[in-house]
Amino acid sequence: AARAGRDLAYLAIGGLTAVLAFVVWVTAVSVTLPLLIFVIGLPLFLLSALAFRGTAELDRRNAALVLGRPLRGRYRDHGDEGFLERLRSTAADWQTWRDLAWLLVHSIVGFAFGVVAVTLVALTVGLAAMPAWYWALPEGANLGIVDVDNLAAAFLAMLASVPAAAITVLVLRGLSIAESRMAVALLDGDAVAAPESAGGGAVTATASPPSSAFAGVAAAHGPRPETESALGAQAAVSALLALIVTAVWAATGGGYFWPAWIYLGLLIPLGLNAGLREAMRMPPAWRALAVQGAISAVLVGVAIAVWALAGFGTFWPIWPILAVLTAAALHFLWRRVFPGQRERELSERVETLTKTRRGALDVQSAELRRIERDLHDGAQARLVALSMQLGRAEERLGDEPETAALLRAARSEASAAIAELRDLARGIAPPVLADRGLPAAVEALARRSPLSVTIEAELERRPPAVIETAAYFVVAEALTNVAKHAPEAAATVRISGGAEALRIEVADDGPGGADPAGGGLSGLRARVAALDGELTVGSPQSAGTTIEVELPCGS
Repeated sequence: AARAGRDLAYLAIGGLTAVLAFVVWVTAVSVTLPLLIFVIGLPLFLLSALAFRGTAELDRRNAALVLGRPLRGRYRDHGDEGFLERLRSTAADWQTWRDLAWLLVHSIVGFAFGVVAVTLVALTVGLAAMPAWYWALPEGANLGIVDVDNLAAAFLAMLASVPAAAITVLVLRGLSIAESRMAVALLDGDAVAAPESAGGGAVTATASPPSSAFAGVAAAHGPRPETESALGAQAAVSALLALIVTAVWAATGGGYFWPAWIYLGLLIPLGLNAGLREAMRMPPAWRALAVQGAISAVLVGVAIAVWALAGFGTFWPIWPILAVLTAAALHFLWRRVFPGQRERELSERVETLTKTRRGALDVQSAELRRIERDLHDGAQARLVALSMQLGRAEERLGDEPETAALLRAARSEASAAIAELRDLARGIAPPVLADRGLPAAVEALARRSPLSVTIEAELERRPPAVIETAAYFVVAEALTNVAKHAPEAAATVRISGGAEALRIEVADDGPGGADPAGGGLSGLRARVAALDGELTVGSPQSAGTTIEVELPCGS
């Protein structure tokens, strides 16, 4: 019963989001494509991409009802790209086009599945409660089995609700599986690797904010968990009301599908709530524009829905569409031409902090290498000399076995101290890393690993010392995790990059299922984030684990 309830909720909510998906993609395609030849079409393209992501994100979260977890999208991280760079990277973002494909499919299949699910449940509930309302049916109404014109026939109809309920549960399960598999195929970035991830482009996985460019800010400015629950409760209540009015329409003989107007009334506050909540996740610099975009999208959607429900005809919604698009474009251009003083100060401050942090990291890296050299050339060399002297003294005291045994023990302790100092120096900065570079250091690391490790390295130039050190320890920690959790697996380390970025991929053929939020991976992510890098983890069950890291090499 609980699973059937989740299936019904998933399909019913999917039916509502299918209506929204239809409005979004029809509006985006019909308005943006004709205007792409004009300047105003360029910001509209970006707004359309954000609308695709936001709408698809609703279905990613809805999938948690049947999959036990929300799906994760893999989008390009725009970072601090300018307007033209953002246009180019958005057009090349594979996940955005998969979102559009989902909207196209879901607007038809999801709506059909939702109608079928709600109708079957309504009919089953109607059959089960037939003795209470059979008298309201039109004269001569029947179920294809018996005329429902008296109480006895109503009780027979109630008995028929038992097999009807079983059939309904099976149909709900089948529809839920079919729709969730389509959602995984198109919306889940962890299930289908995006082409740009293989090509080295920075990809950010996200399950909450629709725009990965603001993923880091969403945690600070995003809504609290209770607002997430409130939106889910509103969606559930709206779906229940839609179910009730659909059942009433079916019970009264069908005819003109007037519940569509009720659906519209339920979608308006739901859309405003979801849109404004997502807008408030944006950083302060974009929040006002996002709020305007959310309200404008709801207004345009309502206009198109009213036009469709009223029988189509002349497409009068073009006028409100042009009005809200003009207002959004003017707002966007105003913010680009006249940025606020506070934004300029914040931008300058961020730039200053970035430079000072990189300088501090360079100083720290140089200091660590100095400590490693001092240990190697100083304390370690002295201990080696001491061990040799103790060995010579031991040889000269062959006729005094007790004294020679003491010297032998002292020499063993000195050798142990030498080994510990060597391990300590290697942990600070391996000498081979400083002398021969990252590929040679990783090869030495692979030779010491208990795993079968294959190294593929192709660097256009040697990266900065701080980047090189961080990359080495990322590989070391990743191989340690593989040896700990999949000791029988084979691993492959790929190193590539040039003047702009260093890319590292550590893949294994183990059982997979690694938790991206686990302790080991969180430590790697913190080390990479300190250098403005990106770390993504792909670990589907029974398909191995792949860790991809990109570290910027620019100053």
